[in-house]
Amino acid sequence: MLSAISFKIYEMRRYLVLSLVISMVAIPIANMFVIERDRNRNEMYGEAFWIYGFKVYDMTDQELVNSLPPEWGYNDGTHTLPPYLGNIKYEYPVFGLIFFAIAVWLFPGVNDLQPLWLNFLLVLTFNLNLILIAILLGDKIYKVQWARLFFGAYFVYGLIMSAGGGKLEPIVDSLLLMALVLRQEGQRGKSMFALGLAVQTKIYPAVLFPLLFIEAPVAAVWFFVSLLLTIIPFTLLGANFDSLVEHFLNTSDYSAYIVNPMYPGLGLASPILGTDPLQTYVWPPSFIPLVIYLSFMLYTLPLYLPKKAAFVAASFKDKILLLKPLYLYLLPGILFGFRWVMPWYLFWLGSLIFLFDNEEQAVGYLKMITIVGLVYWFGVSCNWPYFISGPLVDFMSHFTSGWYTLLGLSLMVAITAVSYVIWKKVFERRERKDQLYREAEARGELII
Repeated sequence: MLSAISFKIYEMRRYLVLSLVISMVAIPIANMFVIERDRNRNEMYGEAFWIYGFKVYDMTDQELVNSLPPEWGYNDGTHTLPPYLGNIKYEYPVFGLIFFAIAVWLFPGVNDLQPLWLNFLLVLTFNLNLILIAILLGDKIYKVQWARLFFGAYFVYGLIMSAGGGKLEPIVDSLLLMALVLRQEGQRGKSMFALGLAVQTKIYPAVLFPLLFIEAPVAAVWFFVSLLLTIIPFTLLGANFDSLVEHFLNTSDYSAYIVNPMYPGLGLASPILGTDPLQTYVWPPSFIPLVIYLSFMLYTLPLYLPKKAAFVAASFKDKILLLKPLYLYLLPGILFGFRWVMPWYLFWLGSLIFLFDNEEQAVGYLKMITIVGLVYWFGVSCNWPYFISGPLVDFMSHFTSGWYTLLGLSLMVAITAVSYVIWKKVFERRERKDQLYREAEARGELII
């Protein structure tokens, strides 16, 4: 894997330099216009780790702020969760906490530069992810339109998550993509170990485990070996993952807010925020996103079903493998089942596109994720009275200049768009040149 990364870095060095320049410009712009609450909170918990260790999992944000030196400035309201999540304890798995703890240890001192340092580390990780994606795409990145679209989409997403948001997603994606590259190279044990680390950064890469387990059951031992990183703090050092479990189990104890416009429960019980006890009302239009999604799925599902004759004749293991495309295609539908789904969650499952062996199925999967994204935003309009009463207002509060923040974000998008156009034209020119070479060789001409 290291050799492949080194070769791909050299091959794409010009584009990486361009990407790094754009990212470095975006970091201070985003830091000025966006309250990166997750980054700030992880910075605070990273510093607190060196004082309290894994006991930070037993503290709410406010408890931690009250216990840290006031001069550190963590009581400014931007390093803690908003009031409606005030009773939530630290919920990110262990590897995410360790990453930020090491990051603040490498750049000690609580000051204005430390947050930018964290963004910088995430930007480096995001650019590594571009390399890993290019390795997985192989020659398709030069020849196939959907591969370029996916690469370009990840560039925008990764730039927002790293330079613009300071999120954990670039770290999770990096470990997940490493697992896929190692799988591609036949290193099953290392692939399982990398996947285990990804799950301990954020839980969603766990959906890949069943597929890797079916392919190499013995290698699964390395997945569980990596989990010792979580098990030891949990069993011996007093770590508490109650908030993570509440989030995962979809309980209202995590938050009275429902921020997922695709959540079917909004149709029967949309909360009236601010009421005590919490009251609800019926709002049938909230079912519209689900109806659109199910209609699209029913229309496109046959492409992912195995042929009856091949399925009947296959062994038990082969039957399961034949159902792999169906399993992958159904996965984004799980986003409908959770109360708490932020917009960027839609790309969590994007990397699974590399598990499709059939290119037509891969393209269909990309279209389906796009449809789910459109349905997400359409769902906000379907239940506008609820979202404008709290969730959307709170989301916009993270932008320091309100709607004028869109000007700064537009600048970032414009820079990104220009870079993508340049990158696309270069690859198209290369493709045209390769086509001319192939036609000349077919005519028997000598190419020097």
